[in-house]
Amino acid sequence: MRLTCLTLLLPFAAFADTVTLKDGTFLRGRIERIVDGRLEVTVPLLGENVQRIALASVESFQVDDDVRLSDGGSVRRGRVSAAGGRAVASGSPESVALDERAELWRDAVPRPHDVPPSRKWTAQADLDVSGRSGATTGSGFAAGFLARGESAEDVITAGVRTIRNTAGTQIAADDLHAQLSYETSPAEVAFWYLRTDTGYDHARQVDFLTVNTVGLGFRVSQDPLGKLDLRTGVGHRYETYMSELQPTLSAPSADLGLLFVRDFGWVEWNTQVAAVPSLERWNDYYLRHETYLGVLRGQGPLSVRLGVTHDLRGNPVPPQVRLGTAYFMRLVYAWK
Repeated sequence: MRLTCLTLLLPFAAFADTVTLKDGTFLRGRIERIVDGRLEVTVPLLGENVQRIALASVESFQVDDDVRLSDGGSVRRGRVSAAGGRAVASGSPESVALDERAELWRDAVPRPHDVPPSRKWTAQADLDVSGRSGATTGSGFAAGFLARGESAEDVITAGVRTIRNTAGTQIAADDLHAQLSYETSPAEVAFWYLRTDTGYDHARQVDFLTVNTVGLGFRVSQDPLGKLDLRTGVGHRYETYMSELQPTLSAPSADLGLLFVRDFGWVEWNTQVAAVPSLERWNDYYLRHETYLGVLRGQGPLSVRLGVTHDLRGNPVPPQVRLGTAYFMRLVYAWK
């Protein structure tokens, strides 16, 4: 019996590295490396996939064999242990702060920062049940898709959303927006961006619309639980209308934006605002706002969001209304 137990434990004996998280979780496996503020560890009991854990969530860890450790400068070699936000290699008097500069890797693999950065893609599809008020009060649905590719240098985001709400025989909302944005240096305080928003809004008699902008963004605050970004730029707004009597709009515009994200544990708060005021007429502007609370967020790919959107026009074209409001419950499926 004893021999059988030893035989069963032999595969795990090679995985003697340990990781303790701040929530008390204890992992035993093989620490592969540290790069870009994350610890990568293979845990046999969790399968063959590498677990990527933010260093901010790590209380301590221990590597049982010799590895290499650096903070971007000199390289230490030895068995590495970490606690209190710092790591040290055996035989070295100097410790390394566990931040974005920290690197740990094994002798048989390249140094992490010598490996060309890869873009990490995530995607989500969602479906809304919504109610709307504006020219008419109605209910309906919305569907969307969003893809986000992030690297150490930039972020690319692309998405599309369609909305259809009716009130009896009247259309309360019938619009589509396709969006594409590019943002540099996601970890820096200041960054520049490009974005385009193209589609239509038939309930507001807009046959075609497009907004193309470029500008600077500022990361006002950021921590592991969220961030606040502000944007300011210039661009061009173009709209054609379903009525032949309404002249086409083509005007230079400013671009103002805000993004606020905060994780409160049981709920996630997300607010996005984009305003496009005309540079020719100050009272002619277009503003879109969305705020939602992310609830029922488990470990799986499904989550639920409850929120509100506003669509405001400073100079609405008849029979447009000045303000349209929608309330939604959104089911989201996300994957990597």
